[in-house]
Amino acid sequence: MTAIRLSVLAPVTRHRNRQRGFSLVEIMVGILIGMFAVLVILQLLSSTSTQQRLAGSSGDAQINGAIASHLLSRELTQAGLGLSAYTLLGCSLGYTTTGDGTAVTLSAVAPVMVNPATSLVPSGDANTDTLLVIGGSSGSPSEGDATLAVSTSTSLTVNTPTSFAVNEWVVAAGTTRDSTSACALRLGKVTAIAGSTLTLSSATASLPINSGAYNLGAQPSIHAFAVRNGNLTMCDYLVNNCGSSSSTSNTAVWVPVASNVVSLRAQYGRDTSVSGTPPGMDGVVDSFDQSTPASGGTDPLYCGWLRVIGLRLALVARSQQYDKALVTTAAPTWSGSTANQSTTTNLTTVTPTAAAIDLSGNTEWQHYRYKTIEVSVPLRNIIWNGNQQTYQGGTVRC
Repeated sequence: MTAIRLSVLAPVTRHRNRQRGFSLVEIMVGILIGMFAVLVILQLLSSTSTQQRLAGSSGDAQINGAIASHLLSRELTQAGLGLSAYTLLGCSLGYTTTGDGTAVTLSAVAPVMVNPATSLVPSGDANTDTLLVIGGSSGSPSEGDATLAVSTSTSLTVNTPTSFAVNEWVVAAGTTRDSTSACALRLGKVTAIAGSTLTLSSATASLPINSGAYNLGAQPSIHAFAVRNGNLTMCDYLVNNCGSSSSTSNTAVWVPVASNVVSLRAQYGRDTSVSGTPPGMDGVVDSFDQSTPASGGTDPLYCGWLRVIGLRLALVARSQQYDKALVTTAAPTWSGSTANQSTTTNLTTVTPTAAAIDLSGNTEWQHYRYKTIEVSVPLRNIIWNGNQQTYQGGTVRC
């Protein structure tokens, strides 16, 4: 009996020996390995978060820049619609705004003006350019409609009254023009039509018979653009007096249309060719600059504007994320940042003056990342005017 009891108890003792726990050393080694694993995971999470933040901020800058460039490109594509006749270009244009009822006078009828006088478009943020873009919204012929009587300050008698409608905007000009001086025109809205006579809120008085009446449609655009407080802003010049310096901080007048846009640079693209018989343009940009077209040499004022057949511009968008480190060491550049006089096969255009991007107006500009978007937009409504020697067969040669 004793032998039998011993044989039963022996295995139980061996089983209990196998169930003993971890030693203190084993536990400490396990804790140490776990701590190293936690540190690695935290490091990976931190690195991933940083990469996501940088990618997100760079993406935001690129999106903001793309939105701004698309908006301006669309505006410039329509610029000059209905206003390309040489009898209009370069003339001053007076009218009354529909919102604040202010009598304003634009210094020139032109598809686009780069840095117009600050009395017309107040300056934006330091070292940025401003734009004034004008275009019509009508499908009426760009050569206008002939008048049948001398115009008055409130009426025009036209040959084809069915080409006009109430609430459309109209400007008239003579068919001949003094090439050495500017002209003063009035823009008015059609308030009534009786027979062949258009009643307007304002019109250019004393224009002779056979002058031209140009229909700009019910929604012409006269838009001013400027970078203000780090945003691209737009002012509707047909509604508000954009030239008022007291309104520049009013977001209901200067409406932000793209955020975190810190620089706008623009240059006229000019066709300076005088080849052919008689001399004329060839529809190719030969130079870029920011000089406002004016009379000079053998060219009258309207030719200065007809030679502007495109616009080159750059928009710089900034990331929203502020970095403690200096992440940007040099200001962005674009094609107009430096001046050149080269006409080699590699660089066929001339840029007599530079329009460099300068972000130093913000003392902490180096703590942000930037995206630069550069576009060149042809002013097709000017090109289609028929002023090119080899192209539309026009008769007005510049």
